[in-house]
Amino acid sequence: MVKGAKPTSSAAPAKTAASATVGKGGKPRQQDEKAIDETFEPLKLDIKGAQTAVVCLRSAEDSVLIRACDALFKYAEKSDANKLMLHEMGATDTLFTLTHHENQTVQRNATMVFGLLSAHPDIRRHLRKIDCIPHMISLLTPENEPLTNEFAVYWLRYMCSDYSTKSQVLSLNVLQPLIRLISEADPDIKFNSLSTIDHILDDFHARSLVRELNGIEPILNNLKSEFPQITETVCNCLQKLATDPFNRAVIRDIGGLDKMIDFIGLDETKDVHVHCLNALANLLEDTECLDLIQSNGGLKRLMQFVQDSVVPAVQAAAAKAIGRAARKPQNRKIFAEQDAERAMVFLLLSENDDVRIAACQALAVMAESMLSRETIRNNDGILTLVQMMQKENPRLREFSTLAMSNLTQSNPNNIRELQDQAGLDVLIGLLNDEKDTTKAYACVTLANCSTDQVVRTNILEKGLIKNLLAPLQASYELAQAKGAMVLSAFSIDQKAREDILKNQAIIPHLVSLLKSNHDEVRRNTCFAITVLCVEQTIAIEILRNGALEIIRDLNTSESRKSKFTEMALQKILDSHLSAKYSYLGQLENNNITTDGFYDMGPVREGGKFLTIEELAAEEVNDRRPILLVYAPEKNVTSWSATTGGSYGDDIYRVPSSSDDILSTSATPVKGSESKEKLSTGVSGRNAKTPKSSSKEKEGKTSVDQSSRAKKDKTSDKRDSSEDKKHGERESSETTADLKSGYKQTIDQDFQMYLDEIHPQILRVPLSEQISTLARFVSEKMGGTISPDDVATFGYEVAMNQLKAELHSNVVPIGRVRKGIHAQRAFLFKSLADRIGIPCTLTRGNYNRAWNEVVVGESSGGVRYPAKTWIVDLLHEPGRLILANSSDARSYTILN
Repeated sequence: MVKGAKPTSSAAPAKTAASATVGKGGKPRQQDEKAIDETFEPLKLDIKGAQTAVVCLRSAEDSVLIRACDALFKYAEKSDANKLMLHEMGATDTLFTLTHHENQTVQRNATMVFGLLSAHPDIRRHLRKIDCIPHMISLLTPENEPLTNEFAVYWLRYMCSDYSTKSQVLSLNVLQPLIRLISEADPDIKFNSLSTIDHILDDFHARSLVRELNGIEPILNNLKSEFPQITETVCNCLQKLATDPFNRAVIRDIGGLDKMIDFIGLDETKDVHVHCLNALANLLEDTECLDLIQSNGGLKRLMQFVQDSVVPAVQAAAAKAIGRAARKPQNRKIFAEQDAERAMVFLLLSENDDVRIAACQALAVMAESMLSRETIRNNDGILTLVQMMQKENPRLREFSTLAMSNLTQSNPNNIRELQDQAGLDVLIGLLNDEKDTTKAYACVTLANCSTDQVVRTNILEKGLIKNLLAPLQASYELAQAKGAMVLSAFSIDQKAREDILKNQAIIPHLVSLLKSNHDEVRRNTCFAITVLCVEQTIAIEILRNGALEIIRDLNTSESRKSKFTEMALQKILDSHLSAKYSYLGQLENNNITTDGFYDMGPVREGGKFLTIEELAAEEVNDRRPILLVYAPEKNVTSWSATTGGSYGDDIYRVPSSSDDILSTSATPVKGSESKEKLSTGVSGRNAKTPKSSSKEKEGKTSVDQSSRAKKDKTSDKRDSSEDKKHGERESSETTADLKSGYKQTIDQDFQMYLDEIHPQILRVPLSEQISTLARFVSEKMGGTISPDDVATFGYEVAMNQLKAELHSNVVPIGRVRKGIHAQRAFLFKSLADRIGIPCTLTRGNYNRAWNEVVVGESSGGVRYPAKTWIVDLLHEPGRLILANSSDARSYTILN
């Protein structure tokens, strides 16, 4: 092959093609060129992937965009996974751009796909980041195609499921176009528009806007739609709209109530009756709406419908609607006229628990009316509720017990009916129910029953107290509060207090409730403690568990202090005078000390009051001795007419029961006995008259003897019963002492003091009794001491010797031979309380203490108002010093 041959041969065709044809005569002749056709032949593509269709969304040709959107719509409609895949391919933003397209068909198809993608929550999260809501709202115009409107509102429906979007959409005035779309013929547009409005109505402001835009009537007109979804959505909208009183007035004015009652009566719409009843429930709360329904006969039809319906859900919804409406007293009267109570009792016979629960809730509300309580009982409501309280469903037991608690409130007839229907055992069993609310309602019912003495006794015999531990231990504050309330309601009965002592776990749990952060729990607990402290033995247990310190802390708190905490503290201190004297430094006239009263000194800030066992267990120290009085054979006192005191010299006060030792208890002075003693109108109190005074009685007239004989018989009976009680308490004291390891010994010297002083104060005025006792105390405590010699009296040495002799810090007051203010005032108070001289005991500073008495003066037959005097036990024993005078200040304050 020759070199260069290929180029020569290849260039030839090029030339031939490029050169012109030479004609005759040597001139070139141009060839006519053919016209160029730039038309592109249509290309049919077979797209088999969604990615390719997404790419086609960027095409400039409308037909490609239309077909691509159509294909993507079919793909996205199949599943949520496909929607998410298209979003991840970047179709979402591109489709939103196409919704702005000038070609309405492209805009329509793009809106359809874009609206469909909003059904996926992840895509909605992305859509909220871009500003697309105003444009989608702008598509809701009549100029756009129906499908564009449909899928634009479809998009809004899903976007409004988020609350933040609802607020934004509402601010863009979307309600007006939505209300317009409600009247469209297309059911899909109706449904999506109503659903969007339903979401927006969660905002309370939107409910008034719908009224202002006259949107309530268009919504109501779709109630009888042939499509259940639309009807259900309409009912949901009406339910929210009816919460506004102005909207209820509009619904009432446009005849909405009649439409809803008529709708409920249609059998073909029974699937959505529940939703309609939920909407009707809000309307029935309005008394004017209820009056209108009653006047039109609609309420009677509703009551009949409730009983005739065979759909349990409908019956339950109707019962709930009636129960909600009955919360207003005016509405309860209207329901009573339509015999709604009988209808609710009838629903209790249903086999469906939801219906029963709804009926119990309605009955609980209706039972707030006295008239309804009687009606429910007359329709066998008590019997039926007792049966419901025994069912296995815990919620049914809960609400049936709630209804029973309201039925028994201030209604003795219902309480007796409950007892006759064997409901008391059921209630006691419910105290151990698995639901704490049921325990609380059972406690309320039992507290209501406590007002009937016969029923109260019956409940106690059935073992109420031992079952109260469950509500007291519950974690629900209401159950704790109601458990404490029951305890206080039944503790007025002696049998209940005895049962509490037998169930020792009750008191510790009750005291622990004082630390609760719930106001009602603390309030009811304080009141229960106040009632229980009437029983001295229970008061001892309450003190053992630290109630005194807790209540004192409560009273120092501004937020937790109340009348109940103050009352409980006062009652505890009155039941334990040793603690009261240590904390307050003051015993009043009616604080009668008994065996076991001791003075441990003032309790310092943040300190704790110690029991006599704890004090006796301490080693002998150099601190002040603990003075104790214990003479059980001489602790019974009685009012007597043999003192000879005049009316003007007497002091009237009601003795209160007290117990002043944590290991023992004394015989309480009953309130009835106090009144009996006060009614006699005689002065002074006296101990039993000893046998040596029988000769003095012989000088009395036969009339005096007969009257005295009657009094003696009464006194003997009372004394014998007190002696019997005292014997029982002594046995309990022995048991307590053995448990504590501390055994108190009888103060023989104090008993001798009583025997010695008693004859000296018979038949003398009260003022002379006080002076005689004062001189007696001074004599036993070392005699008269001048003010200058008090500091050098040297009583401390004698006290320390006595403590060393007894090997204890606890010193019986009868063994003390030398004492000053504190010791003498203690002895005076202890003796005075036993021989019937009312006096106080007040602690001052620097070992000072004194006694105050109230004595009236008379001169020339004229009685003067009683005054308060301080009894001098040191400097001039027997002298009465006028309180608040300069001499009184000198006696009580260290100069």
